[in-house]
Amino acid sequence: MAKLIAISEDVYNRLSKLKEREKSKSFTAVISELLEVKERDITDLFGAWKMSDKEATELNRRIRKERRESFSRSGL
Repeated sequence: MAKLIAISEDVYNRLSKLKEREKSKSFTAVISELLEVKERDITDLFGAWKMSDKEATELNRRIRKERRESFSRSGL
């Protein structure tokens, strides 16, 4: 069942531009795609943060230090 909604002219224009990219899509299809929750696989992020071995070692050292200090403050 179709529903009527009101949107601003700016939003309508933006949706129209998205719709024009694929002429066969309806406004419903465009909005539906925009509303989809995109699940990401964590492996997609592998290699996303570029750093040298030295930087990685320093980062790991600082993380371990912060964890030790945090645990000692918490009494655990």
